Amino acid sequence: MSRAALAEEVNVNVQTIGALERGDHYPSLDLALRICDVFDLPVEAVFSRTEFGPLSAELYSRTKGQK
Repeated sequence: MSRAALAEEVNVNVQTIGALERGDHYPSLDLALRICDVFDLPVEAVFSRTEFGPLSAELYSRTKGQK
């Protein structure tokens, strides 16, 4: 998914997504939940004191239609 597509899905600008990816900005709880909804992930994937390990092939292969 492109930055632009994710930004549109969660209703933020593309620069916000870039800042999140670089670690320059941390998402609000609301934004984190919206991002998790898009990728069908637990909120711990965004908010965690420990590094969240690489996603399994199963998660990478999911599409929104398979929720």
